[in-house]
Amino acid sequence: MKKLEILLLAAGLVMIAVIARQTGWQTALGAVSAVGWGFTLVFAQEIVAHVCNTLGWKYSITPDMDKALPFNRVLVMRIAGDGINYLTPSATLAGEWARAAMMGRHHALEDRVSSVALAKLTQTLAMAVFSIMGLSWVFAAHIDIAALKTLIGRGGWVLAAIIAVVIALELRASGAKKENAGGPATEKETLISKLKSIDKCMMEYLRQYPGRFALSVWWFFLAYAWGAFEVWLICSLMGLEVGPGMCMLVETLSVFVDAIFFAVPAKAGTQEASKTAIFAALNLGAATGLAFGIVRHMREILWAVTGFGLYYAFRTGGTPLKQEEAAE
Repeated sequence: MKKLEILLLAAGLVMIAVIARQTGWQTALGAVSAVGWGFTLVFAQEIVAHVCNTLGWKYSITPDMDKALPFNRVLVMRIAGDGINYLTPSATLAGEWARAAMMGRHHALEDRVSSVALAKLTQTLAMAVFSIMGLSWVFAAHIDIAALKTLIGRGGWVLAAIIAVVIALELRASGAKKENAGGPATEKETLISKLKSIDKCMMEYLRQYPGRFALSVWWFFLAYAWGAFEVWLICSLMGLEVGPGMCMLVETLSVFVDAIFFAVPAKAGTQEASKTAIFAALNLGAATGLAFGIVRHMREILWAVTGFGLYYAFRTGGTPLKQEEAAE
C-alpha cells in the first residue's frame, strides 16, 4: 500500500504541474496570494460543516446511546474519523472503524458499528440528493460541461486501474493468509454472527426511528450545502464576484466529481484538476479554478491533520475523551 500511496501522490503532483502549466501558474499563484490572511477564515468556517456532520451522526444513533455521548465527544470523533479517511488509502473506511473504536467499549460493538454504518448511509443519501439537484440545474441551464466529461472519463479509467491494483493486492494477501494459517471454522461463524447482529441493529433503528433517520439525512445535506458558503468566501477573497446560485452550482459539481475520486488518498491532484475543469466549464476561469482548488486543498489537509492529531492523542490517552473512557 505504501508504494501505491507514493504512486498516487507522485501522479497528483505531476497532474498539478501539468494543469498549472496549461492554465497559467502565475495567474493562479496571484489568486492564491490574494487570499492571504483570509485563509484563517477559510479554515475556521469549516467548523460549521463539522457541526452539521456531527449532528447527522448523532441522529443516526439510538436515543439511549445518544444520551451517553455528549456532543463535544461526538464532534471530536467525527473530526478524527474525517482526518483518517482523508489521509489514508482506505476508500474512506478506516475513519469509520476509528469512530467505532472511539465510542468506547462500554457500548456494544454491534451498536457502535451499526451507528457508524447508518451515518455512512444517511450521508451518502444526502450527497446523492445534493448532487442530483446540482446536476439537474446544470442540464436545465444548458451549461457546457465538456471539460468535466473529459475529466470524469479519464478519472474513471484511472480509478478503475487503482481499484484493480488494490483488489489484486488484497487477493494476494488473503491467499498468503490462507496458506499460512487455516483458522478454525468458528472464527468465520463468529464473524457472520456479528454481521447479522449489526444488520439487526440497523433494521431496528430504521423501523423505530424513521424521524431520526430523516433528520440525519437533513443535517448531512446542510453540511454539503454549507460548502457553497466556502465557495463564496474563497472566491471573494480572490476578488471574484459570484452569486449564491453560482456558488451552489460550483459546490454541487464539486461534490459529484469528488465522489468519483473517493478512493484517492488526500485527493492528490484531483482537487485541483476537478476545480479547474468546473471553473472552466462555468466560464469562471481555469486559472481561478486551479487557485480555488489549491486553497480548498490546503484547508482540507490542515483539518485532516488536526483530526489525525486528535485520534493520535486519543490512542495515547492524551485527551479528555480517553481519560473519560478509562474512568468509566
